[in-house]
Amino acid sequence: MMWQDYWQRYRCFWWVPCLVLLGIITGGFYWHQTQQKQKVTHNEQLLATSASKIKPATKKTHQAATKKKGGFVDIKGAVAYPGIYPITVSETRLFEVLKNAGGPTDAADTKRLNLAQKLTDQLIIYIPKKGEVVTDQELIQAPQQIATTSERTPEQASTGTSANASSASDTAKIDLNQADSTQLQTLNGIGPKKAEQIIAYRDEQGKFKQIEDLQKVGGIGPKTFEQLQSQICVN
Repeated sequence: MMWQDYWQRYRCFWWVPCLVLLGIITGGFYWHQTQQKQKVTHNEQLLATSASKIKPATKKTHQAATKKKGGFVDIKGAVAYPGIYPITVSETRLFEVLKNAGGPTDAADTKRLNLAQKLTDQLIIYIPKKGEVVTDQELIQAPQQIATTSERTPEQASTGTSANASSASDTAKIDLNQADSTQLQTLNGIGPKKAEQIIAYRDEQGKFKQIEDLQKVGGIGPKTFEQLQSQICVN
């Protein structure tokens, strides 16, 4: 038969189709491996690109909340409801306390008051009536001012003279532990910003133990302190 003749003639070349088949298998395996490597490389590139776009999580810093210091002030004079009212030291302003006290009466004169003033503990605030003669010191009195006034005799109070020379000197000084922003600004070289820095330092670090501690407040150096030391005290 024909195929037998064909086999007899070409049987010595049996290895040729085997070699072709082996080449096809080997080529297919190599192609498959190449495709797998390309996929892996592509996936790695995608992961690298995604990682570069993702921003690292920011660490949350928890700052200790500054403890707010409370206090009380005594409102007297021409207001609807005179009395003692709570405040947050160095945050509550005068107009807010007056609002809590029912507001000034129709007869009140508030022109000489700084309604935006921040308040400190133990102040006595007097709201005068129109035409009433009241000194600036009597409008808002700090504790040290009240103590000094109580030590005067009636004759001394009427004439505005102090009990003695040392008492007058102390009254003229500003207490760093009690003064509000307005009072601090009466010191030479102390403006609104430095006054707020002094109050902030006092609230955060506690009362000044000595007048020299004022130099620990930012912006107040030895030269500034030298100008102020005769005007300040601590109680």
